[in-house]
Amino acid sequence: MLRELHRAALEAGRRGIAVPSVDLGLVARRCGGRAAAEQAIVRLIQAGRVMRVRRDLLVLPDTTGLLNIDMVDLVDAIASQPYMITAGAALEHFDLTDQHSFGHVVLVPNEAAPLRYRGQTAAFFKTDPTNIWGWDPETRPRYALPERAIVDVLNHPRYGVSLTQAIDALRRAAVLDIAFLDRLHGAVLRYSAGSRGHSSRSSARRVGLVVERLFGARAATPYRDLVGANRAPVLLRPGGSPSGPLDSTWRVVVNAVLEPESVS
Repeated sequence: MLRELHRAALEAGRRGIAVPSVDLGLVARRCGGRAAAEQAIVRLIQAGRVMRVRRDLLVLPDTTGLLNIDMVDLVDAIASQPYMITAGAALEHFDLTDQHSFGHVVLVPNEAAPLRYRGQTAAFFKTDPTNIWGWDPETRPRYALPERAIVDVLNHPRYGVSLTQAIDALRRAAVLDIAFLDRLHGAVLRYSAGSRGHSSRSSARRVGLVVERLFGARAATPYRDLVGANRAPVLLRPGGSPSGPLDSTWRVVVNAVLEPESVS
């Protein structure tokens, strides 16, 4: 039975990951019918030969009996298309932070229940599909490229990345790639054209302010045309304290410490 589950999962393009509601038809044809297949799956779960992540999601051991599936493999297997992993997990993937991310922030077009697996979590944020962009189309799983991930974490504290960690990642990215700041500007430009939550010109103000503080006024000049005419100030950290000095150039209330975590 375990072999048939592996075969069905492989044919579905998710090696080592079974989705019984999808795979059962194929498995049943080879195992004496649907009822027999369902009972066999129950016995595998009870015997601990497969790991049940949730009701309709199983992780299958490899030929040595080990579980070689990571959380990102599960996300890639079950997330609605298009999807993208952003925030801390993306920064870690591109070696832009020293902090290990136990939580994965996933942008998806539909509501989805969170996942828990081997000490890690995946939270799915329903997002307009037009705002799910910025990954390498040649790779899977789909991680947000550094420029998109940094814009996300600077504008969405709910994604769980501190401001100092985000600033440190931005600084590292710029050191590693001389063209990074140009790509960051391109990401902010596209971000500002999106729908609510990914469109406010406040994103250009926040990123412009951070870029100016880190790299100087010249580096921040391209953001000036993106801030808009609205004079109402915005918070550097949305949802945080409303108190802090006002940067009159960017019309941003600096309600958090603007310092990187490391100097490396």
